[in-house]
Amino acid sequence: MSQPSTRDVDLSLHISAKKIIQRLIIIISFLTLTGAISAYFWVLEFPFPSSKWFYEIFSLDEELNIPAWYSSFMLLSCSGLLAVITTIKKTDKYFIYWKNLSLIFLFLSLDEAFSFHEILIIPALREAFNLLPIFFHTWVIFGIPAVIFFIFKYFRFFLDLPKKIQKLFLLAATLYVSGALGMEMVSGLFRVYFGRLDIMTTIAILIEELLEMTGIVIFIYALLTYLRSLKEIINLKIYISEK
Repeated sequence: MSQPSTRDVDLSLHISAKKIIQRLIIIISFLTLTGAISAYFWVLEFPFPSSKWFYEIFSLDEELNIPAWYSSFMLLSCSGLLAVITTIKKTDKYFIYWKNLSLIFLFLSLDEAFSFHEILIIPALREAFNLLPIFFHTWVIFGIPAVIFFIFKYFRFFLDLPKKIQKLFLLAATLYVSGALGMEMVSGLFRVYFGRLDIMTTIAILIEELLEMTGIVIFIYALLTYLRSLKEIINLKIYISEK
């Protein structure tokens, strides 16, 4: 009996880093605008019924909504791109660094979706040690040493990157950490002095999220640029069996 003929199907996918970033910038602009509107509704204590619904869906300070899932997916995309680079770099001396970066961004993605870091917000710790207002969100006390350790651990890895990628990585990291850690401390300070409903606190939160989203977009662009520089063709083969 003759075997059924088989043929290869071309699953080639052309990715334009520039077009991807342009679309992501549009999405960020939209989320920032809707986030600002939802914050305005919050400050006014929800002037009409649907304003609370709008706030819950688009607020940049809430969890399990559109901006949170967007940021989580973007961080997961970073993890995926890093995993691809890791596969290419199997024989590279920095293989483990790429692999760990992929895992770190996987964790950041899960944290963005489920806010694991909020476990470290401990009011009792703040009161027991009479912490400064910038440590209102007590998780930053643990976040600062983690960032310092990361910088120390990855410094030589960073220096070994191409100059253009170095600049993009540095810009992305600066924006992201400035938002996630720096502006988190500022917003905590404003909460203590002005209150959660104050316009200054609201603006600080908006800047925090905008810096984080912008940093992620720049990092994605850096990873796509680096992948292109490797001049590698990534072949995806899928075998479907009847068994």
